Amino acid sequence: MDMLKPSASSIVTPERAPDLRRTEIVLLATAPVVLALGRLVLVPFDDQEWNRMLGDMAANHSRNAIGWSLTLIAAALLTAAGLALVRLVPDRPRLTVPALVGVALGWAGTAAVASGGLVMGDMADSPEREAMVAVLTNFNEGNGNTIFFLVLAGVVGNILLAVALARGGVASRGTAVLLGIGAVLSLVGAPGPFKPFAVTGAILLIGAHLLILRSLSQRGTQ
Repeated sequence: MDMLKPSASSIVTPERAPDLRRTEIVLLATAPVVLALGRLVLVPFDDQEWNRMLGDMAANHSRNAIGWSLTLIAAALLTAAGLALVRLVPDRPRLTVPALVGVALGWAGTAAVASGGLVMGDMADSPEREAMVAVLTNFNEGNGNTIFFLVLAGVVGNILLAVALARGGVASRGTAVLLGIGAVLSLVGAPGPFKPFAVTGAILLIGAHLLILRSLSQRGTQ
């Protein structure tokens, strides 16, 4: 009869998601907060009113520099936070690999936008306003499309990440939806001109990250 009993090595147990490191917990809790703070104070892009935008940046030089600097920092932190979230998903490479690539590209696009915001803020003090408007218009209609494709990759990557977290049992469907919408609004709203989009996206990311941390904490105490 002992031969009919399953051995310890033959018993299949459900795979458990790895625990978060302390640094990863801090990243998930703070990265979207840094993004939200940056979004609140920066002067957003406006490709329909470059001249007015530059005037606002010149009038609010310090606030604009702080806002775009925080956005740049947040983009780097959110890339690392995305890696931490991907690591939580047990054995779903078809979702997690493209998700990680997309997340990294998307926040790289946001970092590029933030760098542009810092450069434009310094440009805004120059008296050659017409020349600057011409340069911004040409860039937006040409090489600036590269940043658009990076952001688009980020949208796809973050949606795949949300799906992977839900299917892997790391996050509830509601939390995954919150995470996906927050990331999409944050990425698409990064350049502007509608600041509320980007701010709302960052706030939704804060909520999603906190819910994931809460769920993992409750799971760890069971």
